[in-house]
Amino acid sequence: MSYLEFVSIDHDSENALNELARTNHFTMADLESNRQGKISDQQWSRLLSRALDPIRYPGGALAGWLVFCFVVSTFVPRFVLMIVGMIGAKSIYAIFLVVTLTCAGSLLVSALKSGRSLILLMADLKAGKAACLEGRVSPSREDEGGLGLARLYGEKHTNRWYVIQHKYFAVDEEACAALPPGGRYRLYYTPKSKLLLSIEPA
Repeated sequence: MSYLEFVSIDHDSENALNELARTNHFTMADLESNRQGKISDQQWSRLLSRALDPIRYPGGALAGWLVFCFVVSTFVPRFVLMIVGMIGAKSIYAIFLVVTLTCAGSLLVSALKSGRSLILLMADLKAGKAACLEGRVSPSREDEGGLGLARLYGEKHTNRWYVIQHKYFAVDEEACAALPPGGRYRLYYTPKSKLLLSIEPA
């Protein structure tokens, strides 16, 4: 390999690392701590925020749906609601009930998952240790049905992950798009709660 080729590859690798750091919200100081097998002090608050991510979407969907129900019951004239009730009868009320129960059930399941993640994260933070995997990392995504008003309009919610050695690490759309295809990476994560800390080209 010529010197110019080496410089070009090294520059590309540095650019890829900077983009991965920006989209996955870690700094070079965080990465250095992770390389030493430690969770940096600055990563604590970000980890706690991400552990609560599972309840944000269903919580927002339930809140939006309840606001919609409140607006309908408050501002739509009663005679209109009576006419709609007579025409749709039980089906209208059944739809409202099903959507409300779906949103509430999804929030409850997500809250249980989030609680479990928080307990595991507390154990990880107490130990302060970072784990590492090395290999090919692939982006993955899965669409699921929306909740609340999104379900009525047929909208979907997309979950995204980095996948390495059959382990899944949740990321957002921007982080997924920033991962160059086909490369080998070192991925640092919390051992018990399986939250991504940082990632770098291997």
